[in-house]
Amino acid sequence: MIYDGRNIPDGATIEADICVVGAGPAGMSMALQLMDEPGVQVALIESGGLEWDQRTQGLSDAEVKGQKYYPVTETHLRVFGGSSLSYGGVMTELGEIDFLERPWVPESGWPFTKDALEPYQKRADEILGVNRIDPEDDVGDNPGGTKWETVPLSRPLVRFGKKYRETIESSSNVKALLHSTVTKLEVDPDASRITGAVVKTFEGNSYRVTARLFVLAGGGIEIPRLLLASNDVMPAGIGNAFDNVGRYFQEHPRIIDCYELPEGSRDLADRIAGAAGTLEFSRLALTDATMRDEQLLNYLANVAFGFVGQHSEQWYATRRIGVTVKDPWRDSPYFQGIGGGRSKVRWSDVKTALIRPDLTALSLAGVLLRPRSLRRWVEIISGVEQAPHRHNRVVLTTERDELGMPRIELQWSLDDLEKRTYERGRDLVLEELDRLIPGLSGNRMPVHETWPDGVVGTWHHAGTTRMNNDPKLGVVDSDSKVHGMDNLYVTGSSVMPTSGATAPTYTIVGLALRLADHVKQRLARGEAPAAG
Repeated sequence: MIYDGRNIPDGATIEADICVVGAGPAGMSMALQLMDEPGVQVALIESGGLEWDQRTQGLSDAEVKGQKYYPVTETHLRVFGGSSLSYGGVMTELGEIDFLERPWVPESGWPFTKDALEPYQKRADEILGVNRIDPEDDVGDNPGGTKWETVPLSRPLVRFGKKYRETIESSSNVKALLHSTVTKLEVDPDASRITGAVVKTFEGNSYRVTARLFVLAGGGIEIPRLLLASNDVMPAGIGNAFDNVGRYFQEHPRIIDCYELPEGSRDLADRIAGAAGTLEFSRLALTDATMRDEQLLNYLANVAFGFVGQHSEQWYATRRIGVTVKDPWRDSPYFQGIGGGRSKVRWSDVKTALIRPDLTALSLAGVLLRPRSLRRWVEIISGVEQAPHRHNRVVLTTERDELGMPRIELQWSLDDLEKRTYERGRDLVLEELDRLIPGLSGNRMPVHETWPDGVVGTWHHAGTTRMNNDPKLGVVDSDSKVHGMDNLYVTGSSVMPTSGATAPTYTIVGLALRLADHVKQRLARGEAPAAG
């Protein structure tokens, strides 16, 4: 069932067994796993509605200090389905090494290995619509320390709010409460459990949700914000006895390098698929042995050909138009920094495309047809794992949003280990590409800024409620339960101690399914406290 929270009477109390805050991939995967569970009532609370709107999104406005970054409000979405409205559908898993303690990576190591998520792969594939690709014959380690990787995708692309709307609407035990922003968690006087979630709407009504168990699934920025702001009983915030909430923020630094194809090489390198500026690419990554031997973070490179006309204003304008009018990409109000947005074709882009129709046509021919004769350069998009550091963090400010919650400041910086990983990873990728296209590495094109000015993020927020069984070192334990709180859990990328170098969505869903099984078992054993 789906309800509009703006219509719930002021002062009302809604009771449930499990309250899940956030209806993105993490929260909705939990709801799907709990659906039709006998005797279990689920309240799924979402700040946004069925459609994205700017006023609700404005609640996420924040300041950034340090490394250049996107406006924070663009990097996670308040809408039914969450940020699945903006992702590209890459569904790769973390590697085994990502779960292990690595002496050269500070604060690395999960409290369990990758094997713990394997029982949930089949269900995660079903929820995400993962199209598994059989590895090609030559996928494996290369002599230079890299490996070609296949990239499973969500195809057709799953937008959670669209695909699972009818499922949630027809559910007998899941109540989705939309246009409802949780502004505070109520804590009992003993500071041992959550007694309720305070919900506010733009209509001015406020209501409470009580439950036996609470799960926060609102992402790596909004979850620590809520924990820190719920400080009536615990002045430092919930789960923050050792000042860990909001710390260890991680992103995936991303940077682009382009290399002009040497004369006579346009017919080479059929191992590279796809066209620059699209979601079609080949991927090279570091081997585990390379990371260990050279003490590097994880690293990957998406590699594609660039074609005639694709460094022109006509190409960028045409690309923005395409994103704005073509499903499913037009769903996102902020698609990877491209601009445009739903039904917002810019006249300036149309004008730019028409000024040089020859360049516009050539650039489109490269993307759509990929003829060898139009190949001109190779694009390498490097994605770098970020080491967890305490100084990268989310903190509250004195400014408040429209519903009265403190806004946040994101403090984000890059360290030498990230830079060294990028430089060495790019060089090793170039060694492999030189094997396919001799002389490529000597032809770097000065079309993009270098490190650190050329670095952008990837909208992947991790680590701010990190998992560790020692409460001095983490916010949640290996079951994702907040240390010191009997009935409060967190799921999603914020619990990840390290985040590898790839997109986190597949891991996020696996973690949510694992937690759903845990809370079901706890309810079945009668271990959860009474609601309220």
